[in-house]
Amino acid sequence: MKYYVKETKQGEDLARTAGYKARDDFEAFCERFGIKRLLVTTSVEDRKNLNVFNKLKCHFIIKKNWEDALSSLNKGDDLFIQFPIVEHSLLLAGVFKKAQKKGVKINLLIHDIELFRAMKRENADRKKRFRIQREETDILKIAHKVIVHNSHMRETLKELIDIDDDHMVDLEIFDYLVDDFHYDEVRKHLRKDQPIIIAANLIKEKAGYVYDLPDNQSFNLYGINYTGNETDLIRYHGSFEPEALPYAVKGSFGLVWDGLTSKTCTGVFGEYLKINNPHKTSFYLSSGIPVVIWKQAALADFVLKHHCGIVVDDVKDIHDTLSSLSDEEYQSMLDSTKMLSQKLREGYFTKKAIEACL
Repeated sequence: MKYYVKETKQGEDLARTAGYKARDDFEAFCERFGIKRLLVTTSVEDRKNLNVFNKLKCHFIIKKNWEDALSSLNKGDDLFIQFPIVEHSLLLAGVFKKAQKKGVKINLLIHDIELFRAMKRENADRKKRFRIQREETDILKIAHKVIVHNSHMRETLKELIDIDDDHMVDLEIFDYLVDDFHYDEVRKHLRKDQPIIIAANLIKEKAGYVYDLPDNQSFNLYGINYTGNETDLIRYHGSFEPEALPYAVKGSFGLVWDGLTSKTCTGVFGEYLKINNPHKTSFYLSSGIPVVIWKQAALADFVLKHHCGIVVDDVKDIHDTLSSLSDEEYQSMLDSTKMLSQKLREGYFTKKAIEACL
C-alpha cells in the first residue's frame, strides 16, 4: 500500500491544519492518485518559551506519536513524508529506521533545506544550527528516496551530506492546485506591455528588492507587509487568499526574485534561489502567467527549457529585454505557459516523482 503523512495538531479541525499551500497541494494530489492518508497527531505545545527539560520532553512525545502512527504499516508499504517535519524531533530518524527494518520504504518530499540556510547565516544560533544539522542529515541519509527540487539541489545534497544519486528523484517544479481555473476566461487580455507582477510576502527584511525597483518599468504588487509608497509605476493591490490570488493578479509576467536589492539576488535568500524551487514560480505558471526569473536561479534552466519566461541578471534589464521581444514571441511564451499551467494544476510533476520512488 501507498501512504502519505498528514501532520495535524491535536484538537484541531483537519481542514485547518498545515495551512501551507505547497503541503496542502501535495496532500490533495496524493488523494487524487489514490494514496491513503496516515494521520500523525501532534500533542506538543508551542516550544519557544519552554525550559530545557520540557523542550526535551517534547522530542519524546513527538517520537511516540510517530511510532503509534507508523505501527499500522506493513512490509512492502511505501510512505511519503513532507520534509522538513512540521513538528521536528531529534529522535525521528530512529523511528524511521525501525520502520524501514520492518520493510516500510520511507520517501521524503523536500520543501525546504533548513540546513543549507542555517549554514549560510552568519548570525545563526549555534544550538539551533546543530539541531537542524542532526535532524535533517540523519533523516535524509536513511530515506529510501528523496524527492529533491532540481539537479542543483541534488548536487548540493551530495556535497553537504553525501547522499547517493540513486536515492534522489528530481521533482523539476512544484505543482500548484487551482480549482475551476479557466485559462481562456482569466488570461484572455495579456499583453507584454502590461506591468510586471510581484506576488509575495513584501516584508522589507526579506523582499528588500521591492523597495529598490527601477524607474523604467511598471509593477503591480500583491501581498502582505508592504510599507512602501505607490507611484505612477508601482501599484499596490493588497493581499489575497491563495485560492483567490490567481484570479486577482494582473500583468504580463510574474517576477521570481529574492533578497535585498533588485540589482541581483543577494544574501541567504539569493543563495537559496540557486538550489530552490520557489513556490511563487509555480503560482505564476499555474495561473497562466509567464515569469521573469534571476538568471542564476535553479529554475532558470526549467524556464528556458519550457519557453515559459525570460531570465535576467538585474530587474532593470526587464525593460530592454521586453522591448526586444516581439508580440509573436510573447504569444509563443503564452502558448507554452498555457500547456504547462494545465500540467501544474493536475499534479503532473508530483505524480511523475512519486512513480519514480516506487
